[in-house]
Amino acid sequence: MACYISLVFLLGFPAVYSGSHSLHYYISMLSAPAHEVPQYSIVVYADGLPIGRYNSDLHRAQFLIPSLNVLTEHLELQTKFAQRWQVYQERKMAFLMGFLNRTSDRGTIHIYQRKFSCELEEDGTIGGYQEFALDGREVITFDRENEVFVPATQEAVTMLPRWNQYLGNAKGNKMYMENECIEHIKLYLPLIMMDLEKKVKPKVKVSISESDSGVELHCRVYGFYPRDVEVKWIKNGRDEIHSEEAAQILPNPDGTYQIRVSVGVTPEGGATYSCHIDHSSLEKALVVPFEGETKGYVIYIVIGVVVAALLALCLGLFIQRKMNGFKGSRQSVSTDEQD
Repeated sequence: MACYISLVFLLGFPAVYSGSHSLHYYISMLSAPAHEVPQYSIVVYADGLPIGRYNSDLHRAQFLIPSLNVLTEHLELQTKFAQRWQVYQERKMAFLMGFLNRTSDRGTIHIYQRKFSCELEEDGTIGGYQEFALDGREVITFDRENEVFVPATQEAVTMLPRWNQYLGNAKGNKMYMENECIEHIKLYLPLIMMDLEKKVKPKVKVSISESDSGVELHCRVYGFYPRDVEVKWIKNGRDEIHSEEAAQILPNPDGTYQIRVSVGVTPEGGATYSCHIDHSSLEKALVVPFEGETKGYVIYIVIGVVVAALLALCLGLFIQRKMNGFKGSRQSVSTDEQD
């Protein structure tokens, strides 16, 4: 791992470490080039705020927060580190693909992902995590306390000895997590405090759709900042409806976030449904009612199915009549030819 010099005190910034803070690195790599998607990319988040990036199209590290641009020397070091790190990630991806029997023939593109995080708690304790995934499936995680990588799946058990011996560098990862990464948190925080404190209210859109299992209500919440948000569906103003699928908070290109929470409902006459959103930008929870009638929606679905069935039946009868007429004409022609 490369060593970096903390510039906090050299630049005269005060130390601002109250509360817990984190720095996340999200690395992704494609097994082959794809249209309009960088083959290799790194995105850096401080306390959930995207602050920097590097990818194989840019070939340079960039700060996404203008106030960080004073760190010119640090940015140059980050560029060199990201370029050198790409080689290491290529080796790791090749190892995982080979061991897990993944190939890139017939145009198949595989995705390698690595998540790395360090955390500085309010009492000064240090934490963090690291994980590796291939095609969206977690394969390996990092045990910081024991300085070793551990398997996340059964098929990864047999490959871990070779990984730890040749590719893991567990000791170096722990040193970086507990030293340089923490110094970066201290370096960035004084310069991004105003950005971290900004709040953007969420926008909300509710909708309804039919699924294989019945009727689903959707609550899409988007354009909000900071990241933490609570979204839930409430029936008749008091009963929470739990979603069967865990909703993910996803980043937007502008630095805000989005989430969609969907629940299955059983149509009932007179029942009301509303989406409740709790976010730090709101003085009180935002309640967005679903204005439609789920029972009526199901009736429309049933009517649509019946109409489609009738149309199919009529079309079938029409084709059958045409075929019967065609057969009659063929028989008449055949008789004439025999004569």
